[in-house]
Amino acid sequence: MDEIDVNILEAINAISPKSFISPVKVNDVLKLDQDLLGTRLIFLKKSGYVDIIKSEYPSSLALPNSISKVYLTDLGRKALVESRDSAH
Repeated sequence: MDEIDVNILEAINAISPKSFISPVKVNDVLKLDQDLLGTRLIFLKKSGYVDIIKSEYPSSLALPNSISKVYLTDLGRKALVESRDSAH
């Protein structure tokens, strides 16, 4: 996990620490390329840091790869705490 991944987790946590949120709203904070964010979210899901929901129907709140909701898992919250601790 690199700095971009940590920034993604921090943005999710800042906007909606306990429930699913649109990744487009997360990207309003991050200002990343939507394809890059989608790729990173899939990696973070495979690593257990986030959970994602894909939509069969495109909407303005979904990424190009159909991710429509993202959620920070307990492991993701733990990784954030550890990244903050190691930064100090």
